[in-house]
Amino acid sequence: MPFREKSAWISVISMLGIYGFYFWTVIRNGRHGDGHYLGGLLGTIIALVVVQVVLTIAVAIFSPKEAKAPRDERDKLIDLRAMRFAYSGLATAVAFACFFGALNPPIVFNTNALLFVLVTTEIMRSAYQIVQYRRGA
Repeated sequence: MPFREKSAWISVISMLGIYGFYFWTVIRNGRHGDGHYLGGLLGTIIALVVVQVVLTIAVAIFSPKEAKAPRDERDKLIDLRAMRFAYSGLATAVAFACFFGALNPPIVFNTNALLFVLVTTEIMRSAYQIVQYRRGA
């Protein structure tokens, strides 16, 4: 498994776990947590950065040649396809968020919905990279 595929797996799994917990907490608290989400969001971001950095360093230690290898044409093509795929999802989701924003939901809903869109499209990008590496694209 190439180093960049391992990095994509780290990204997908850590984001699903950490942001999944954050969004579950937001949904569970509902309106009762108004104004108290900033600390949870900052903790979530810090946890995500720490987990991804530690796991990426661990993978790089076990395969230093792959980690130091420059991106080749295949890697660039996979990144391009993944970005295009994720961007279409992002554009669609933002359009829906704007539509539902016109219904005047609470600001906590709006901000967390946009964060959810961003996280989801980033997971889509990394997952698409994994699929492309598995297919041998």
